[in-house]
Amino acid sequence: MLNFLRRNLSFTKLASINLFSKLGDRLFYTAMLTIATTLPQSQLAITIVSVSETLPIIASFLLGTLADQKAKKLRALSQNSLLRALLYCVIAILAGYHHTLRLLLIMAGLNFLSDLLGNYSSSLIIPFTKSLIKDADLTQAQGLLSLTNQLINVLATLAGSLLLAIWQPNYLAFLNASIFLLVSFSYHAIQTQLQHVEQQMPLHHPENMAQATGNNFHLLLQKKDITRNLLQLAFINGFFGGLTPIFVMFLKNNRNLPLLSQPIKIALLSVITTIFMVIGNSYSIKIFTQQSIQFLATIADLFMMLAAWGLLRNNLYLVLINVAGSAFLLGIISPRFSAQIIRTFPGNNLGGIVTIANALLTLTPPLTSMIFPLISGYSLTLSYWSFGIYGLLALLLQVKKVS
Repeated sequence: MLNFLRRNLSFTKLASINLFSKLGDRLFYTAMLTIATTLPQSQLAITIVSVSETLPIIASFLLGTLADQKAKKLRALSQNSLLRALLYCVIAILAGYHHTLRLLLIMAGLNFLSDLLGNYSSSLIIPFTKSLIKDADLTQAQGLLSLTNQLINVLATLAGSLLLAIWQPNYLAFLNASIFLLVSFSYHAIQTQLQHVEQQMPLHHPENMAQATGNNFHLLLQKKDITRNLLQLAFINGFFGGLTPIFVMFLKNNRNLPLLSQPIKIALLSVITTIFMVIGNSYSIKIFTQQSIQFLATIADLFMMLAAWGLLRNNLYLVLINVAGSAFLLGIISPRFSAQIIRTFPGNNLGGIVTIANALLTLTPPLTSMIFPLISGYSLTLSYWSFGIYGLLALLLQVKKVS
């Protein structure tokens, strides 16, 4: 890993700055939820916060195309971060007042704008990866990015929770603003080093945004192998999104691991998922190198079905073991899929196409987290069977594609 980082110093600097900005993406989320829970209309307030986090993902379909058309990407990265710092300064000032639903709505709106700028910045960076990294190193680069992204998300959420124990939310918002200000200065500092790389990048000529986004969809769908892998990854991501709320209900009637409290058992699912995804990311270029993404996804589908069997058998151990297997394979597949996209598509369309793929993958968990609990409202056992059918459907789609 150290050799890779030394060989790709410019990429390391750019990726490190972007990862540091991810800290700001998650740090204040817990504070927003905490404020929401203190309001009389807490359920509505929590929904508002959740929507403010989800809507930027939908808007990113257009942001990727806009990023491809941007000529001076490095300057835009610095400016975006500066704007995010200013937005969080305003949020910090608002958070110092008495909390009301109207105030939270304004803060959520500002957070929405900040997340839009963050997603736009991520799209601006994607073409640099293709220019700075050799094809042979792309999988390792994406593995490192995926690994560090997951760790940053976990650490930022944990740090936000711990800081709230000693700080008021407005101080946490000022800390967020400081992070984005430092990120802005850092992007500005490396502009000279990467200017020659930026000048050599192919530029997507400006056109109608809707038409350009439609063209990116068309290019993506033309590559049948990538479309198939994207569909499989969406199924696996959706499995983890839908599992958490069902797992909470499952624990009410489960007596395994009696020495652990229910909150600890709920956290155990998240810990196992994260740890095994991180391990999968770490070994993505070392094991199963001769196996295709399609083959590994098929095995992950089988793990999903076995996890559903564990739910039906009321066996916590069986559930956790198969969740670990699915998470491990997802950790291996994700960087390989990202590298496959970067290798396949031209740099002038890359931001838009990667953003579309990421948005589709990110939107699946919220959908399944709504669908499976709705089924459980009719019958919890039926929701367990639905997980098995879900895994079987993913498997059958895979087999159909092969044949």
